[in-house]
Amino acid sequence: MDLIHYLRQSLEDTYLSKTEKNTLKSILGNQTLDPERANSVRAKIIELANEKVNEKNFRLVMQWMKDTNTLLQTASPQSRVYFSPGEDCKNAIIQQMNLSRRHLEICVFTISDDDIAHAILAAHGKGVSVRIITDNEKSCDRGSDIRRLAAAGISVKIDVSDNHMHHKFMIADGRSLITGSYNWTVSAARFNHENILLTTEEGVIASYSGGFDQLWKEMVDYR
Repeated sequence: MDLIHYLRQSLEDTYLSKTEKNTLKSILGNQTLDPERANSVRAKIIELANEKVNEKNFRLVMQWMKDTNTLLQTASPQSRVYFSPGEDCKNAIIQQMNLSRRHLEICVFTISDDDIAHAILAAHGKGVSVRIITDNEKSCDRGSDIRRLAAAGISVKIDVSDNHMHHKFMIADGRSLITGSYNWTVSAARFNHENILLTTEEGVIASYSGGFDQLWKEMVDYR
């Protein structure tokens, strides 16, 4: 059953019954709601409520909106975990890049997987603001994609210390964070036992965003 159609139907009597709640749980349980899709459904809930609300049913419609959003929140996990070897980690990274609309903040030890580099270039090409922080030594490795990413006009900064800039995280549009042991290399997907965590938890994202901004101030422009 179509989710939006059922939401509209459940609002007809301005009351979300127990049966309707269970049906919505079932519908939501059969769908994969990434952050973008979940936000789209939230916007539709608000739109439907605005269409229905009047002075007499205001409280009932507001309660319907609260109940449906609670069900949506329950069905939209804030975190997912992926493992390699295999394509799951790489695909999750690329998916978040493809979903980005405003900015990508990338802070990773190395980038040498061409599939990931292509996704970064594609995001940059559609107007997404991309900033990359990476390790100075790894940027010189054979197969590193840093040179061509910078040549495409993407802002890149590196450390200048004797130690490694060993972070591996990315923030997309301030709405999702990917972090974990996974190196952005072909070997990580094909051979290594690695992991990433994808989360939309706002407090965690805010902490990483602050860390990225601090590193951006400390690092130097890649040349």
